[in-house]
Amino acid sequence: MTVVAPTGASWEGSDGLLAFVKSKRRWVFDSVREVEDRHQKLLTQRYASGAKLQYRGRWLMLEVQPGPVAQVEINCRSKFHVVVPAALEGLARLEAIREAFDDWLRDRAERDLIRFGQHHETRLGARATAFRLSQARSRWGSCGRDGVVRVHWRLIQAPKVAMEYVVAHELAHLHHRNHSTAFWLKLAETMPDWAKAKELLERWERAHRAEMGGPSQTARGSLGSRSL
Repeated sequence: MTVVAPTGASWEGSDGLLAFVKSKRRWVFDSVREVEDRHQKLLTQRYASGAKLQYRGRWLMLEVQPGPVAQVEINCRSKFHVVVPAALEGLARLEAIREAFDDWLRDRAERDLIRFGQHHETRLGARATAFRLSQARSRWGSCGRDGVVRVHWRLIQAPKVAMEYVVAHELAHLHHRNHSTAFWLKLAETMPDWAKAKELLERWERAHRAEMGGPSQTARGSLGSRSL
């Protein structure tokens, strides 16, 4: 525990910091336990058997079971099959599943990003310096002056065409650094139905932004509905 106090405050004595901390220890203990209980309930709702996790626009059920593995293993067919080290229990088990899912989703997001990127590079006659995942708080995608296209990894949970739209949109910015008519015409060269994909992204964003942990509604960047 960290105690922050005014400069020069005394540690010893009846009015000192040590006495104050001791007088509050029950409150601190109860508060920490309350936060941990709330956190465990939230993780249980999301990462226990029977819960559902969104992947490429579909909600898939989790089937979680212990097994002779060294770390959490995830396989996806019609649902998520999750095998957890038998020794893990309680909050540690749930945290391990959450971390494994984040890694698993990031891996799939990177694969889709590169695949979509290479496809639309060819069609647009543009070449990104690199494709990278992001977890920006204000935008789903960006294309820097350095030519690096960045896409939020949580878009792997959106419908595939929504993520593809973000990638194509950012690549089109290699030709036009704005949202002029010329930009949209360039985007249409590689994605004629971009308007439908954009609408799908915005519907998904409104419905699932809080659950997915992506950019906030009030702080959206180049791919928020505020600017498109």
